[in-house]
Amino acid sequence: MGKKTSKRKSSCSKTKKAAKKTAKKTVKKAAKKAAKKTVKKAAKKVAKKTVKKAARKVAKKTVKKAAKKTAKKTVKKAAKKVAKTPAPTKPKTPKPKKIKSPLTRSQLNKYRKMLLEKRKDLLGDMSGIAAGAFRGGNGGGDLSSMPTHPADIGSDNYEQEFSLGLLESERALLEEIDDALARIADRTYGVCVGTGKSISIARLNARPWSKYGIEYARMVEQGLIRPGDSLIPDDDDE
Repeated sequence: MGKKTSKRKSSCSKTKKAAKKTAKKTVKKAAKKAAKKTVKKAAKKVAKKTVKKAARKVAKKTVKKAAKKTAKKTVKKAAKKVAKTPAPTKPKTPKPKKIKSPLTRSQLNKYRKMLLEKRKDLLGDMSGIAAGAFRGGNGGGDLSSMPTHPADIGSDNYEQEFSLGLLESERALLEEIDDALARIADRTYGVCVGTGKSISIARLNARPWSKYGIEYARMVEQGLIRPGDSLIPDDDDE
């Protein structure tokens, strides 16, 4: 009996050892298998992240390169377009229209002589008026002959003012004569400066320095236009 009991104990201990050994192996295998799976999963996860980062980096570089290329092309096209576009030119100011005189050369010479004679007479008159105005009626500047009565002084002042006004009027007429002589030289004499129409011979005979026709002069007198306003139609309107 004692031997059988000892044999059973020894067999049981062997069985336990074998079971422990088998259990260890099983645990190791399971642990290795689990570790491999964990490593694979971690590796896959890291690989995915790495690929995503690399893809994003490549995508950014590609986008930047494409944007730079597109920007360069746009700039080049714009530069070419600007280079082809002609520079803006200043609008040409239309020159005043000159209408040639309808008068013949002999007629122009006739009015030129009339104007020169009138100018000569006018200069002589102006010299006499100026001398009388500045002399003041005091007998060449003699203080003893100067008037002392208020009425006489007032009369002398009036005469002096009248002479100065007349002198200014004569000076304005002299300027009109000079303008008329310039128009003869320019061969635009006898044409109304305001309308571009011919001035009648009768008006030129009476006032050879006239630069306006009867029609235009009446419009100025009535206040319909100002002296110098042009009523000459443009070429586009004709």
